Amino acid sequence: MAVRDIVDEDGTPWKVWAVQSSSIHPKTAAEDFLGEYSEGWLCFECPSGRRRLARFPQDWDRMPEKDLLRLLKAAEVVQPRKHTPPRPGDAAKP
Repeated sequence: MAVRDIVDEDGTPWKVWAVQSSSIHPKTAAEDFLGEYSEGWLCFECPSGRRRLARFPQDWDRMPEKDLLRLLKAAEVVQPRKHTPPRPGDAAKP
């Protein structure tokens, strides 16, 4: 999995990586709420926030930083999740 480091115009460092549909847990992938993200997304993360972009260019990992910054601006802000411990039955069955 490729991970890129970029810095926005404010000097904020971001990590960028792709979440592929094949890496989404099958139980989650079967849900309708994923909508346009059902095929995966490009994830942007900095110390103070996260964003994601559906339908991203497949060559994102080879794009110039200025093009990745344009994608960052187009990405949707994601509310941070609170960590919740796994519930009984959440573990994958063999």
